[in-house]
Amino acid sequence: MLSKLVRFLKSHPILFLLLLTPGIPEYLSASSQITLLVVFPPLFFLFLAANVGLYGSGVILIREAMIRWKKGWASVFLLGVAYGIVEEGLDLWTLFYSKAGPVGNLGFYGHWLGVNWVWTVGLLIFHSVYSIGLPIFLFGLVFPELKTKSLVSGTRLAATALCLIADSIFLFVFVSAIYSGYNPGGTLLLFSGLVAATFVVLARKLPDNFLRTNPGQPKWSPRKFAFAGALLFPATLLAGGIAAGANLPPEIPFMLDIILAAFILTRAYKSMGTVNNQEEKVALSIGLVFPIAVFRSDSKHRPCQPADNRRRPILHPLLASTLEKMAPMDSLASFSTTD
Repeated sequence: MLSKLVRFLKSHPILFLLLLTPGIPEYLSASSQITLLVVFPPLFFLFLAANVGLYGSGVILIREAMIRWKKGWASVFLLGVAYGIVEEGLDLWTLFYSKAGPVGNLGFYGHWLGVNWVWTVGLLIFHSVYSIGLPIFLFGLVFPELKTKSLVSGTRLAATALCLIADSIFLFVFVSAIYSGYNPGGTLLLFSGLVAATFVVLARKLPDNFLRTNPGQPKWSPRKFAFAGALLFPATLLAGGIAAGANLPPEIPFMLDIILAAFILTRAYKSMGTVNNQEEKVALSIGLVFPIAVFRSDSKHRPCQPADNRRRPILHPLLASTLEKMAPMDSLASFSTTD
C-alpha cells in the first residue's frame, strides 16, 4: 500500500508539493485537525480547499519565480515574507487586529501604529521558512531531476495565480464580515501591499549568488544540521511570548527574531556543502519539522498559550466559529479562541 502511494506521488510531483504545503504549517502543527475528516468531513474539506488555494498556489508561484528568475534561497525567503504579508495582513488582518483570535497578548505587546510588530515578525519568519521554503526544499530532495524545471506554465500558471487571488478575496470578504467592528483602514492595507510588492522587487533584483553555500563537503555533521533546524522554531517563534511574559521592551524580541533566524539559516546553508550532502539536507529538514510535531503533541495536553499561538493562523478559528452550528461542539473544540 505504501509503495503504491510513493509511486503515485512520484508520478504526480505537483500533488506532492501541494501535500507538503499546507501539510507542514497547518496539519503537522495541528492548526488544522485531520480528525475532522472522520468527525465532520464537510468542514475538513472546506478547510482543505481554503488551505490549498492559499498555501498551494503561493508555494507553486514562488517556486516558479525561483526557477524562471534563476534565483537562490535568499530570494525565496524574501518572497515567503511577501506571501506572509498577503495572507496574514491583507487577507486575515492578524498583523493588525489586536483581538484576533490566535494573536493573544502579542496583539497588545509591541502594538504600534496599528501593527502587531512582535507577532508580525515571528509569523512572517514562520511563513517564509515553514510554509514556503521548507516545502520547496523537500520537493528538491524527493525530485532532484525536477529541481530546476518548471511545473506550470501558460494557462496553468495563470490559473494558479487566479486561484491565489480568488482565495485572498474570499478570505478578505469573510474576515470583513467576522470583524464587523474593526477595519484596518485603506492606508494600512495599501502600505502593507506596497511592502509586499517591495519584497517581491527585492527578490527579483537580488543576485542569485547572494547566499551561497561553501563548495566541497558539508562542514557540519548531520546531527549538527538537525540541531540547527530544531533550534530555529523555539529560538525565533517563541521569543515574543517569552519576552511579553517577562515584560521586556518589544524591540528586543523584534530584533532578536530577525537576527537569530538570519544567523541560523545562513550558517546552516553555507555549511551544507555542494557534494555528498544528501544526508545533511535530510537531517536539517527533520530538525526543522521536529519542534512543530513536538508542540503539536504537547498542545493536546495543555491549554494553548499566547506563545504557542505564534504558529496558528487565524483562518480556521474564524471559520469554525461561523460553522459551529453545523457540527457538534466537541468536534470544533480545538478551534475555539478567546479575545
